[in-house]
Amino acid sequence: MQIFRFDEEVSVPIAAHGSRFRIGPLTGDGAAVRVQVLHLPPGGAVGRHPAVARQLFAVVAGDGWVAGGDEVRRAVGPDRAALWEPGEEHEAGSDLGLTALVVEGVFDVWAAAVTTDIVVADPDPTWPTWFEQVRERVWPAVADVASRIDHVGSTSVPGLVAKPIIDLDVVVTTEEDVRPVIDRLRSVGYRWRGDLGVTGREAFAPPDHDRLPRHHLYLVVDGGRAHQDHVLLRDLLRDDPDARARYAALKRANAARAGGDVDVYV
Repeated sequence: MQIFRFDEEVSVPIAAHGSRFRIGPLTGDGAAVRVQVLHLPPGGAVGRHPAVARQLFAVVAGDGWVAGGDEVRRAVGPDRAALWEPGEEHEAGSDLGLTALVVEGVFDVWAAAVTTDIVVADPDPTWPTWFEQVRERVWPAVADVASRIDHVGSTSVPGLVAKPIIDLDVVVTTEEDVRPVIDRLRSVGYRWRGDLGVTGREAFAPPDHDRLPRHHLYLVVDGGRAHQDHVLLRDLLRDDPDARARYAALKRANAARAGGDVDVYV
């Protein structure tokens, strides 16, 4: 079982036709699903049984708990969802009652994962090469608008432990350049995910089934707060061995403490 979030922070703003709202897709394009509304009364439960198909249990009101194959109960409330794979034993319940959307069938999840395997790897000298592979794919799509693509995050710091996922900033000069770059990245398969709660930093999910190294792609304005946060931390860790050692110890401790919960790790 995995837990996902679909709150406002993982949605994108819509302004077409005079609209003013945010939307966050739960499933990807081409999904073949049945969607039902499930109401659990106070004290209600979904008895433990194997999932017939892939199932997303997305709570929209109330609070309760969910459990998967490991039988560990996790609390869920509005904007949290449990994902169970076909054949996985699962159950759910609520003391006070809840309402959930139940999505069953064949689909990719487009909500943001909260629980996942957190691997902090030893430094790998090939990480800069991974960055170049992704940059070479992305740059032609944005070169007429963006000024550069920066390698940021822990994999950009030689000698630092890191999750083996490349972080990249597509850097533009002004706010006016943000929307054109969003459109260009969409044209090559990247899915815009909004700012994920970090003002000034637009996030993108890689194209489905892409063979590039695992990566997180961001769009920032040169010199803006989000860009400075990335670059200043990177440069400090590159230049200061003591800071690098303390940061490495913190990353390993957080990974051990998080228990697979990305929100706790971060």
